[in-house]
Amino acid sequence: MISDSFLQLVQRSLPFELTEVQRDVVRRMSNFIFKPADRSAYLLRGYAGTGKTFVMAAIVKVLHHLHRPVVLLAPTGRAAKVFSLHAGYPAYTIHKEIYRQRKRGDIDSHFDIDQNKHKDTVFIVDEASMISNDGGSGIATFGTGCLLNDLVTYVYSSPGNRLVLLGDNAQLPPVGEDESPALNLEVLRSLDLNVSGYQLTTVMRQAEQSGILYNATNIRKLLHSQSSTDQTGLRTRLGHHAPQLKPDLNLKPVPDRSIFNFQF
Repeated sequence: MISDSFLQLVQRSLPFELTEVQRDVVRRMSNFIFKPADRSAYLLRGYAGTGKTFVMAAIVKVLHHLHRPVVLLAPTGRAAKVFSLHAGYPAYTIHKEIYRQRKRGDIDSHFDIDQNKHKDTVFIVDEASMISNDGGSGIATFGTGCLLNDLVTYVYSSPGNRLVLLGDNAQLPPVGEDESPALNLEVLRSLDLNVSGYQLTTVMRQAEQSGILYNATNIRKLLHSQSSTDQTGLRTRLGHHAPQLKPDLNLKPVPDRSIFNFQF
């Protein structure tokens, strides 16, 4: 099976053994990428420390090895730089990839959705929680003003393309929005996308040693224990009901990107 062969390639690229859950993610991603489907999209959500980024970086490397076109994107320049460092390939901001200035020197700074020249390409967007869709306002005008809508329009304007969205529901939503629309399955399906998804929840053993992640996980559990209608009130009361936290005495450097070098 293609998924098993793909899994073997991903495993060979990593210096650690994938968990069964991570192996399942790789198999599902393989089926998503190589099984034809119209307007197909994949949403991978995961807590900090679950290995989401490292597994996706390995998948990117395998796709390059198989000569499958991949475009790496992120909402901000900083996020794109971090994604590029993890994956070992260039990453760009969404705005740089999908927009073009309507007229050079245009004083009003109007940007239209650019022509997508990519075909049969996998577009992978990291930190998708920051993608807004509220129309916004500003000096420059980008497309329809709804970034998520414009991203979807751009990706699927050429045949055979796929969209993968990576993110964490616990991250702050875009400014002015109550939730992250790009991480909401119903929102994505309302854009006429054939969406499948997976959520990683198990923090890896190495990550559990970090006080920051330990504290974040406890706060996340507290948030999830409340009803969705009580989230706003909970945030104001968190100081009174927060779980016992611990200082971060075990900070470790980010693993060197060289660990992802292939041994094909």
